[in-house]
Amino acid sequence: MKVKLFNCPSCNERMVMSELKCPKCDLRIRKDFESCDFCSLPEQDHEFLLVFLRAQGRITDMEKVLGVSYPTIKAKIDSLLKNLNLSPIAAEEEHDPLEALAQGKISVDEAVAILRQRKKR
Repeated sequence: MKVKLFNCPSCNERMVMSELKCPKCDLRIRKDFESCDFCSLPEQDHEFLLVFLRAQGRITDMEKVLGVSYPTIKAKIDSLLKNLNLSPIAAEEEHDPLEALAQGKISVDEAVAILRQRKKR
């Protein structure tokens, strides 16, 4: 079982990853590292994300595997988006993609994809 420790057991302050070690040669690098957004997810969100990827995003397959309804899966996806500070692409399309790009909310590739999709309509 993997242990995820985010907060200090003594004072409850957010913990910081500060050392990386090679298991082969014992090289150690000490520095305060930021953890990735996915690494900070609770275990249940991590497991849900694995099922989502294995099902290739097909919610009907996820319903079968998880034994839950469509609204439950949609709520879980919305929760994941919130936990990862992401917004659905459909919500981003409602706004000006160039403005979102200028604000750093989306990448150049995402802005191009949104504009191309709008052109097809």
